Amino acid sequence: MLRSFVAWLDSYISQRGVSAVLGGLVGLMAFAGLLGTVFGSQMIRAGGFIVVALLIVVGVLLVLADRRRLQRENNTNRNLLAIYCKFIVDHRPEPLVLVNEWNQTVFVQRNGDVREKLTIKAVALRKETHFIRFYAGSEWEQPEKIRDKVRVKARIMKKSGKAGPYCTVTKSWSSSRQMVMLVHLHTPVEMGAEIRLEINRVWPKKCQPLLYGEPDVFYFYSGKVLQIDRVKYRVVFPRNINVTYDSIGFRDDRSTGSYITSKKDDDGRRVVTLHIAHLPTHARYGMRLSIKQPAKMSHGLLYRD
Repeated sequence: MLRSFVAWLDSYISQRGVSAVLGGLVGLMAFAGLLGTVFGSQMIRAGGFIVVALLIVVGVLLVLADRRRLQRENNTNRNLLAIYCKFIVDHRPEPLVLVNEWNQTVFVQRNGDVREKLTIKAVALRKETHFIRFYAGSEWEQPEKIRDKVRVKARIMKKSGKAGPYCTVTKSWSSSRQMVMLVHLHTPVEMGAEIRLEINRVWPKKCQPLLYGEPDVFYFYSGKVLQIDRVKYRVVFPRNINVTYDSIGFRDDRSTGSYITSKKDDDGRRVVTLHIAHLPTHARYGMRLSIKQPAKMSHGLLYRD
């Protein structure tokens, strides 16, 4: 009986919302008070309030426990989906897609939070492409409470530049430093057809160690499954922050088409941009960034001398 009540309460909350449940409980308390007034008994009134209060506590605790169980099951299912998709993708000889243009901007906030916008133009290289797999990582261990707060949205972009419908995105973590994102396309894309996507991601505290003085690495890898050709990758810092940089995996030379630039935008923010004219297969190109004057912590806030 208790299990049936919890299932009903969970379903009711999902359909009507928490406010409806709270309204019903307030109504029960008012009814208990009315009975006490009609019969002139403080015992009835107090007893009714106690029973309703106990129902509230027990119901909330049971629903929370059940929702934690559902969250664990959801995480397990997402991890299994990532494993199955990895098996399907990796056990085929041909690559999945070729990304002709990878254009990404990373906005670093003063508290270390990161907001990213990525647009890609790709070509399907298999008979049918149902999804595209992306990896995103950090140089530091990401606590579970931070991993749970990472948000990803993806949508189809039309050739005209207008935004199309959102895609389903499933994310899982292969380790505490690496996230796997599967962007599921609405319909299978045939070989040779173009795929345009816009991906927006919010990652709390991802660059916090960078602001405290630890160097951070931003790099790309063109593998067997996801091949990447041209890259333009910007990292935008808050105002009054100066950055040093170094190349990884290539010689920083504008004449080769692969180089790094650093300048201020119209708002006075430092923007470091990685330009890659062609990323060879199985090559890892990137840049190492470091803050010239690291931030310090005072009562949970960042400040500079």
